[in-house]
Amino acid sequence: MAAPFAALESRLNTAVLSRLSNAAVTVDGAEVNGIFDNGYDLATVGLSGMASTQPTFTLSTSSVPASPVGTPVVVNGTNYLVAAHEPDGTGISRLILERA
Repeated sequence: MAAPFAALESRLNTAVLSRLSNAAVTVDGAEVNGIFDNGYDLATVGLSGMASTQPTFTLSTSSVPASPVGTPVVVNGTNYLVAAHEPDGTGISRLILERA
C-alpha cells in the first residue's frame, strides 16, 4: 500500500513546487524549481542592534546532488554555496545557503 501513497506524495510535491516556485535557480549547473526565501532577523544586543539573513532554497529531494554541501547555487544572478542540507523525509528538502 505504500507505493500508491509514495506516488501521490511525489505528484503533490511536484505540483506544489511548480506552482510556488519564485526564483530562477541553478543548483550545481542544473535549473531547478523551488522556493527561495531570504528571511531577515533584527535583534537587540545591549545598546546596539544586529541584523541577519538566512537564505534557504526548498526543492524536491530528488533534485539535490548526492553530496550537496559546498555545491554552487545561483539565485537570480547571486552566487551561493550550500552550507547544509535538511531533507524532511517527505521528498522535500531545504538547502541552507551562504553567500559565495
